[in-house]
Amino acid sequence: MAQRSAKTKPTTKTTCKQIAALVFDYVNDELSPRHKRDFQQHLKICPDCVNFLKTYKKTIEATGALYANDIPPEVRDSLWQFLSRKLRA
Repeated sequence: MAQRSAKTKPTTKTTCKQIAALVFDYVNDELSPRHKRDFQQHLKICPDCVNFLKTYKKTIEATGALYANDIPPEVRDSLWQFLSRKLRA
């Protein structure tokens, strides 16, 4: 991911970490109107989160209808840790 300085990164109320936590509900259209609006506002200024969302959607398409509860907890935790590290990079 592209490195950005804290001074030049545009901000919204929603952080990249929050986007990662909400992406499942966003893709499944389960966010409240307020959260959906905040999510979409953040996407307008954050290309990293846009790329994360695109990758997430492509992964769902590639694996079929796979739900978080279908994944063994240790695999799910490992995946979240990996994605979290990528978002911080």
